[in-house]
Formats: sequence, structure tokens, C-alpha cells
Amino acid sequence: MVDMAKKVNKKSELMNPRETCIAATVVMQKGHFTKSVTAGAIGGVVGAAAAAAMNKGDKEVAEGTMADGFLPQTDAILALTDQRWVVFSKSVMSGGPKELISSIDHAGITAVDNEKGKLMNELTLHFSDGSALRVEAPKANKPEELVEARAKIG
Repeated sequence: MVDMAKKVNKKSELMNPRETCIAATVVMQKGHFTKSVTAGAIGGVVGAAAAAAMNKGDKEVAEGTMADGFLPQTDAILALTDQRWVVFSKSVMSGGPKELISSIDHAGITAVDNEKGKLMNELTLHFSDGSALRVEAPKANKPEELVEARAKIG
């Protein structure tokens, strides 16, 4: 299993001075994994068209909320540090963090729910403005560690 927190801590230049990653996992927009598998299975132009059709109407986060725009449309790394929550783009080559996309203080995310699945867990991030964002996280990246770490910081 991949230790994403270790990968994030190795890229300390992407974080604040003396900031340490406590837990991290790869996340993607809800349904992204299924759509990718479907498009890959169908293949080519037809697969791309099928994936595009599946993406229509995906926006379930209200515009202007804290959840809106917190994560990119592609795979990302969601990390909890000793100072804040951070989102990094994910390197295709190393699988580690590439660049900082967004961040929010600890109080900005009030809870994280974890619904376990066979290959992917579904995480729901609850923001302090009442908005929520559902994402998928591969089980291999240990998303439950992120949920447990969030519970410990209060």
C-alpha cells in the first residue's frame, strides 16, 4: 500500500515552512473511476464520447460555496497537515504531489465521512459553510487514515 503522507512530506517545498503532512490520499471526483474504466473498456473516439456523456450534469456542488473548486476535475492528492488541509495535483510519473492547487484551514472542513467500497471508498468532506463534497479514494491509498487523522484534530 502507498504511503501518500510520506510522498507529500518529501515534497516539502510545496508546503509552508515547518509544515508536516499527517495523512494523505488520492481523491477524484465522484464517478471518475467508473467513467475512466468505461471509457477505457469501450476505447477510442466512442469511449471518449461515452465518458463525455457520463460527465454531463456531474456538478453536485453549489457554485460559490467552499466546496466549489476545492478539488480539480482530475485526480488529486488531499492531505491533512499539522497546519491545514491541502490539495495537490498528482504527478502522472511518480504518483506524488506536483503542485499546490488549494488549501483551507482545519476549521474549514468540519467532518469527513468514509463509506467503504470494494476498490474505492467514498469520502464526504463537510465544509464549515454547510456545503459538502463527495469524492472517491482508492483503498490502496488508505483513505481511512485521513478520516482517522481528521477525527483526532477535532
